[in-house]
Amino acid sequence: MITVNADQLARAEVLLRDIPDAIPKVIVSAINKAAQAAKQDAVKKVRERYYVKAKDVSATIEIEKATLENQAAVVLSTGSPLALSKFRVTPARPPRRRRKNPIIVRVVRGEGGPIRGAFVAQMKSGHIGVFRRAGPTRLPIIQLYGPSVPQMLGHPSVTEFVEERARELLEEKLEDEITRMLGRVGR
Repeated sequence: MITVNADQLARAEVLLRDIPDAIPKVIVSAINKAAQAAKQDAVKKVRERYYVKAKDVSATIEIEKATLENQAAVVLSTGSPLALSKFRVTPARPPRRRRKNPIIVRVVRGEGGPIRGAFVAQMKSGHIGVFRRAGPTRLPIIQLYGPSVPQMLGHPSVTEFVEERARELLEEKLEDEITRMLGRVGR
């Protein structure tokens, strides 16, 4: 959750004391811009640690924007585990013949390795995934999954970075919005 602290609020009150109703508008605008930037930073930080597409991460992140009534923004991620095929898999497409070497999957950068008994297959729907047989018979097969985006965002290195960056961005955006409001009145 991104909120304004007492020092920031006091500074805004001093600078905008002559403009009626400006303080809530400035604060809400700054919070919303900081929340949007925090989302982008979260996507970037997750991609530094995991082999995952930005689209797959940003699709799960929603922003509850701040309003004049509720001056707090929430950056929230919901989602289920991602198929292993969404990460770095070798081979990425189903081979024409059966491989002798096992499938190699890398989820976290610098980690990962072979998964014995797994194979890459394309379903009738066109979906390509990493599968494993459920038993000794040919069917059924089960798809293998990696972590969900909320789990990736919950990693301490990602969480700490995004929260710290959001605080910095809020200070910057609050200054920008105060300057913008003073510039509008000065016209």
